[in-house]
Amino acid sequence: MAASNEDTQVVDNKMYRPPQEEQAQMTLDEVIERLRASMPKIPGIGGAGSAGLIFVVLIVIAIIWAGTGFYTVGPDQEAVLRTFGKFTATTTGGLHWHYPGPIGKRDVVAVTTARRMELGFRSGQDGFTVAQSVTNESLMITGDENIVDVQAVVQYRISNLQNFLFEVDDPGDVDRGVRAGSPDGRTLRDIAETALRQVVGSRNIDDVLTTEKEQVQTEVLFKMRELATEYETGLDVLQVLLQNVNPPLEVQSAFEDVVRAREDRERLINLAEAYEAAEIPKATGEAAKITEAAEGFKQGRIARAQGEADGFEAILEGYLLSPDITRQRLYLEAMEEVLPGVTKFILSDSGVLPFLPLDGLNGSGTITGAGGGQ
Repeated sequence: MAASNEDTQVVDNKMYRPPQEEQAQMTLDEVIERLRASMPKIPGIGGAGSAGLIFVVLIVIAIIWAGTGFYTVGPDQEAVLRTFGKFTATTTGGLHWHYPGPIGKRDVVAVTTARRMELGFRSGQDGFTVAQSVTNESLMITGDENIVDVQAVVQYRISNLQNFLFEVDDPGDVDRGVRAGSPDGRTLRDIAETALRQVVGSRNIDDVLTTEKEQVQTEVLFKMRELATEYETGLDVLQVLLQNVNPPLEVQSAFEDVVRAREDRERLINLAEAYEAAEIPKATGEAAKITEAAEGFKQGRIARAQGEADGFEAILEGYLLSPDITRQRLYLEAMEEVLPGVTKFILSDSGVLPFLPLDGLNGSGTITGAGGGQ
């Protein structure tokens, strides 16, 4: 005889309950007992109760706990190990094991990646948002007591992970997403501000705006490295790049006029230098030409004077040998120079003689053109 209802069945005067109800009514002891019965017997472990099972469970838990101590360090990373909160060692790339928590703790940090800090402005995270100026960081006074708005980018990396994690207690920087305790938060920003204000404060505004930006960047870099080392931040400043360097908005147009005037001056100077470079060789050539002509004239005059001197010496020698003849010859030559183109005759005791050259004589030795004498 069998009877049934919604929840139970009676078979041979015995109550049967569904399996789910039986499992729900099992006690914790029954569960442990079933687990213990299902596991193989371990020599040396036996007896009543759950002591053996608990021991096995503890061994499994210990193995799992020890397995959590394995960790991997990437090629661009370093890991700092701590045991009971105290620094113990630093490890580099590869698979390692260290005591898992709560005994040990490890911090794996990328140390070769170059990081970036913006000073005086905050750029958009998506790359399209317009950068926002932070005037309390960017406005500073120059050496000639002018106000200038300087924005810069600082690139840095971690050089000493132990110092980076343990030597500086930094409040962090919420604007740049730097957590508390990292020295690249407020500490690095203060270092950058201090170095930049010190360098800008020692120079004129024209140097910062135009001609000496490279020198300003170099000096700021050296001062930041010095301060970062002194504070034991564990940071290495790689580069300082000046972005926008402008005067205040109220006087920006006047400074732009000054800059344009300076550019015009440089342009005119360049044009003058180009003209100079073209004219100097031309003038040098003209000077060389004049010098050579003068040298030739000088040599000609010297040769002529030398010839005249030699001729005078020859006349002197002739005069010393025959004074009368030489005197007469000189007189006749002088008359020919004084009265060129005129027919001249010499009156002597023997008659009238034509003055040399004898181009007025015919072949018989008589004078042609009779009656034409002077």
